[in-house]
Amino acid sequence: MAKKKPSSSAATKPATSTKQPVSKASSNGVASKTQSTLSYEQIGITAGAIWATLSQNGESTLAALKKEIDAPADLVLAGVGWLAREEKLQFNTSGRSVKLALK
Repeated sequence: MAKKKPSSSAATKPATSTKQPVSKASSNGVASKTQSTLSYEQIGITAGAIWATLSQNGESTLAALKKEIDAPADLVLAGVGWLAREEKLQFNTSGRSVKLALK
């Protein structure tokens, strides 16, 4: 019977975390991409950034907003929800594409 090879030492070492420390906000007031929790303040700041972006650039898709705004995708979605709840957004549907614009 063949002997088993000993397992490598890398497999027995515990995994170490490579995550960056959580930062509170970037210089423009929008939460950075390493932020792990949502707060009303962060959502409100991100909603303001979404409003400013739509005000400057006109209507945009959700995907384009996620790329434009320096915040995690879930924070951008929460900001869109905030603005939608306040009836600040207009949703224009064309086929499968949905564009957001300010009212």
